[in-house]
Amino acid sequence: MVIATEGNIMVELSRRNLLALMGSLSLPALLGQAAPARAAGTKLTAVEWGGDVVKAMKEIAAQQSAAEIDWVLHQGGAAAILPKIKAIWPRTDFDYVAGWEGSFNSMIKEDWLETVNPADIPNLADIPAKMIIKNDKGGIMAVPRAVGGMYFGYRTDTVPMPVTKIDDLFDPKLKGAICWPGPTQSMMLQIVALALHGGGDEKNMEPGWKLMAELAKSGNIGRIAVTDVDFTNSFTAGETSVGFFAEPSWAAVAKNFPVTRLTKQKGMATFLYQSGFAVLKNRPNLKATLDFINFAISPAMNTLYAKVAGEAPLNAKAEKPENLKHLIFTPAEMDEFVHVPDYNVVLSNQDAWAKRWEADIAPLL
Repeated sequence: MVIATEGNIMVELSRRNLLALMGSLSLPALLGQAAPARAAGTKLTAVEWGGDVVKAMKEIAAQQSAAEIDWVLHQGGAAAILPKIKAIWPRTDFDYVAGWEGSFNSMIKEDWLETVNPADIPNLADIPAKMIIKNDKGGIMAVPRAVGGMYFGYRTDTVPMPVTKIDDLFDPKLKGAICWPGPTQSMMLQIVALALHGGGDEKNMEPGWKLMAELAKSGNIGRIAVTDVDFTNSFTAGETSVGFFAEPSWAAVAKNFPVTRLTKQKGMATFLYQSGFAVLKNRPNLKATLDFINFAISPAMNTLYAKVAGEAPLNAKAEKPENLKHLIFTPAEMDEFVHVPDYNVVLSNQDAWAKRWEADIAPLL
């Protein structure tokens, strides 16, 4: 993961100070006249993703003048920002950090985050309650803005048979046709999905491991995707046509080939992950930060974010892009098709699950 700032912040500040000093000695000042005041927004420092996500946030920031943003950009795993925060805590350089459930839960454990009062962010009322991360006291600890997903699907034009349920994965017609995530991908939620089918969940994974072993022995897995590129290459080449992966990889395949996304297929769990804002303690700009976040999740700005960033908007009043309808759920659909795992359990078990994979599953492939 690469951490980079747009320009050298220290140099920029020095230049601003110099310009301010020069401005104080401008002609109106020398003549004893007051120079006209120039409105300036509160300076906020925000940690964001690169690519289309930060492009979207810059467009949102340009629609308001209350806050001026210094962007700190990061790519790759969101958790890589955590050591940088920890190294200088309780001092911090960031007003908000964009992330998802995994990084947010880590920050909650460290007690780095402000508890958000919903009265300070009125637009939270239009965000599904199921997607709001809370601490064990019920306090709101992060503000969601959009959603992606990890789910089953298939390439419609090459699949040997339509897949409508977990049991179909074991059908001999799918010999070699499945691309399955490796143990470093998707937080191993693919095995949680099997566990759910077998009567378990992330806290009871034995049914999942049993089904995983059966699937490995079936010969239906034609490719283990260690990276997202493995997945997209395998699907693009037509080597495999059924799989479980995250939204960006499905979207890459769907640019050139028809894809059936099983996000609303009963019995095949969809795992949603949120993109959102965590507000850090010990910063002087709390109100300005909350005001900016509230503006960013308003219906119009959430619509803009979805169009530019390619993540489904969470504000119920935002426009829903046609190409993201598979990730937009009514409350009833959320209850029926979406499983929101206990991410503390999922993340704390990653090492143990990876070892279980290498010991029990890898030899069967």
